[in-house]
Amino acid sequence: MHQGIRMVEGRQFREAALEQLQVNLPGFPPERYGTELDDALARIDEDQVVVLVRREQMIAEARERDLLNAVFSIYYFNSRYSRHDSEVGLGPIKLADALGDLYTHEQLSEAAARANALITDGIRMGYGHLDWNADMDHLRRSHPGFSDRALGDALDWGRFFGR
Repeated sequence: MHQGIRMVEGRQFREAALEQLQVNLPGFPPERYGTELDDALARIDEDQVVVLVRREQMIAEARERDLLNAVFSIYYFNSRYSRHDSEVGLGPIKLADALGDLYTHEQLSEAAARANALITDGIRMGYGHLDWNADMDHLRRSHPGFSDRALGDALDWGRFFGR
């Protein structure tokens, strides 16, 4: 799957993927590597359909929120999930594509900077004393305008890192 995703992302040609498979997993007949890579590419195609539906749903939900929380939800998704192999080579969602018809570039950039600051603060707090209520109060004071859902997501991610 990893080699197939690299191909889908355009970071590797088929020949290089097959060579890498043979180096990492020696001992199989040469045709087996091609068959396994083809099977992985078919699974990636299927998975991309599922992921695209999930991403479109997330974008639709974001478009119903106010600017800060809409940008946060996409920025959080991009930061936490879009670089994983489970995203099957689709990469991050571009704010301009998802919200550019609703907000200006400047508004999106400012909201993205604030979302990044919230995420950074939430991650930093995950290494602390772990008092959820006190931490949420701190985030509410430090990052006005974000919903409790966004604040909780940032804090939850911090707890994930801090454990």
